[in-house]
Amino acid sequence: MRILKTVWWLGLLAFAVAARAEEKMADGVYAEFTTPRGKFVIELNYREVPMTVASFVGLAEGSLAPRNGHPYYTGLKWYRVVPGFVLQSGDPDHEKNLDKDDPGTPYTYPDEFVPGLRHSTAGVLSMANAGPDTNSSEFFITLGDCTRLNYLHSVFGHVFTGAEVLQQIQPGDDFSIKILRVGEAGRAFKADKATFEALAARAKKYTGPAEAGPTAYFDDADKLLPVEPPRAKVFNFKLANFERVTGVKIVGRIFAHIPDAKVDEVPGATMRALAEKLGVAKTGVLVAYFADDKDWRVWLGDDLVSTFLGRPATKADLVDGGPLHDAKMALIDGAIAKGDAAFAAQQKTTPADKPLHPYQHVKLQTDALLDALIFRFERANQP
Repeated sequence: MRILKTVWWLGLLAFAVAARAEEKMADGVYAEFTTPRGKFVIELNYREVPMTVASFVGLAEGSLAPRNGHPYYTGLKWYRVVPGFVLQSGDPDHEKNLDKDDPGTPYTYPDEFVPGLRHSTAGVLSMANAGPDTNSSEFFITLGDCTRLNYLHSVFGHVFTGAEVLQQIQPGDDFSIKILRVGEAGRAFKADKATFEALAARAKKYTGPAEAGPTAYFDDADKLLPVEPPRAKVFNFKLANFERVTGVKIVGRIFAHIPDAKVDEVPGATMRALAEKLGVAKTGVLVAYFADDKDWRVWLGDDLVSTFLGRPATKADLVDGGPLHDAKMALIDGAIAKGDAAFAAQQKTTPADKPLHPYQHVKLQTDALLDALIFRFERANQP
């Protein structure tokens, strides 16, 4: 009888602990991951990115693309684990698909980017893809600052509890996903086929260039940046996606040499001419790098100067060497320092027989400078 009482009290205690844990959760939708290393819970951004969350929840619960009578997300393993970067999974047939050119996916759907949802910390849940609007079932969780992935992958959740478990996960660990619906709002969230397809139909589709080039958002005409993977192509996607979401056009160019030395003698003339050619002289942003001088430059269209400064611009701001120039140089110098620090960190962990690409540091500086500008203008035209 004493044993039965103990079991009863333990059961009551477990129920009370579970109840208190749920009370701490705000109304919403969560995903509980159970792994051999422990459990962690991800809070899903179901209000901000309902299409992406509906897909994830539908695949986890079985309302979308069930496999063999079970939810699609059954029998998953962590098949990509990169310390300091990401954990990746989402394809239950990953091992069978390794040698296939087209492994197939249950379906594809558009990107869903929201200003402010970023890959800036560990524990961010985001969609893997093969380029714009190719989201399917694969997802990843960040293990560190992955800011460079913003506007390339759709963020749809962040760790709520159990963050310490993420760093312990090993390649090949299996896991399961249970969707937790908390409160009226969580229980009301729909992840059925009709809801998901309606959201996907309304999503704004990618219309940008498929490749980098002279008329694209980004170009590396002299092929200085690493091409495996194709960095210029990815920068093009990122900037095109940014305009798709915010309406702000940023273009980037990498050059081996300054195009015309005589024109460049006049302050701002080179950048003005290039900005006019690319259609951003008044309403956009141009970022350019000239490798022979290791020189980064930024051109701001007139309509964006006040946003960049964070206050109404005056004539005094625009004079040569004035406050606008100083603010731009501070932004550039900060990005260079960040990129160089990232390069130095990579060098420390790079095997001697596999040296980094000669322009990897420029790639990392490009990441930092584009992200700094994106943060400045992310909400420029948002309501």
